Amino acid sequence: MDSSWKRIIYLICIIQIGGGITIIGVLSFLPLFLIELGLHNPGEAAMWAGIVSGVTPCMVALSAPYWSRKANQLGPRKVMMFILFTLMVTVGACAFTQTPSQLLVLRILQGVVGGYVPIGLAIIVLITPEEKVPWAMGLYQASMVMGLVFGPLMGGLVADLLGYRAPFFVFSGLTGICLLGIYFLMPNLQFKHKVDAQESQISLIKSFLMIPRVRLLVAMQFLCNFGITGIGPILPLYIKHYMAVNDEFVATIVGIIIFGAGLFSALASISIGKVTQRLTMPRIIFTATWAVGSLFILQYLMPSIWGLGVFRAIAGFFMGFITPIANTLISKAVPVERRGIVFGAVSSVAMMGNVLGPVISGIIARAFGYGAVFWSTATIFFVASWFVYRNLVMSRESSSS
Repeated sequence: MDSSWKRIIYLICIIQIGGGITIIGVLSFLPLFLIELGLHNPGEAAMWAGIVSGVTPCMVALSAPYWSRKANQLGPRKVMMFILFTLMVTVGACAFTQTPSQLLVLRILQGVVGGYVPIGLAIIVLITPEEKVPWAMGLYQASMVMGLVFGPLMGGLVADLLGYRAPFFVFSGLTGICLLGIYFLMPNLQFKHKVDAQESQISLIKSFLMIPRVRLLVAMQFLCNFGITGIGPILPLYIKHYMAVNDEFVATIVGIIIFGAGLFSALASISIGKVTQRLTMPRIIFTATWAVGSLFILQYLMPSIWGLGVFRAIAGFFMGFITPIANTLISKAVPVERRGIVFGAVSSVAMMGNVLGPVISGIIARAFGYGAVFWSTATIFFVASWFVYRNLVMSRESSSS
């Protein structure tokens, strides 16, 4: 495919940014929009925000293997066009909702057709030269993070300037542009190794999770997704109640904080090629996991919005190393002919972190207060760092000796 493979990589990264903005952009104003829809109790708004935020990645996790299989059978271009078209329609419809239940139904539909991330990973494995896979994985992860950060920033700015319904129109239009990009610029790729039509999704997931290294690395991606999205639904309410800020600009401030964390995360993902020349991949994941746990505690201890933003940005930097390195190690742990379909199977497990993060955070916030979310997330990262050290770092060092 000569040098044209890079053009396709850049295209799917741009599409990923647009899709991420569309799905995640509501986080900076969602609790406030729910209050406008009739939820006046802050605790109830936090819980509903967690549910509405978490249900979309939940459906993505459940549907991702199905869309990966369809992309394997029909080609990624047709499947991604259908996904983006449906997403464009359902996101636009959110602007007309009158109750939290209506918003919830539309977010469910968005999740049902939202399984395009593993399709992008499969395309990378299909077209990228072996020695360039870590670079491509890092770039794709950076694009996912940029979607996560530009979304809340854009959503917060538009919501503060034009009202809480306007961002849905903006996100719908952006998805339409991504759809046109796929239609005009994406070639009709076909995967070399087709999935056996009689092989079930459950059997695929079980077969990959039987590999100990894959099992641990998928758990790390789950945790990273949990940490990124879990704090989102309660962050606007936490800042509004405990920080000295103007209520009119809470959504914008949240967007800026999320933007800063994501920007640093993207920088880390892009720099993975250089970092792996100095440290082993297991060492990098261990250090990053332990650092993120410490930084969540520091975020809670900050008395000002600036301190919270700075330490969240540093935490985002360390998070940026986890997923692309885990994906690279997963691709090396499975047979070459299975790499194209492995991500659709295991990503559904990892994506559950996006589900449980907002939901559990909303429940914890309602029961124990907003600050408890920081401590619970930090504890989980500390436990994970111990597992990484024991199962990856020590095993590699013992085998080397």
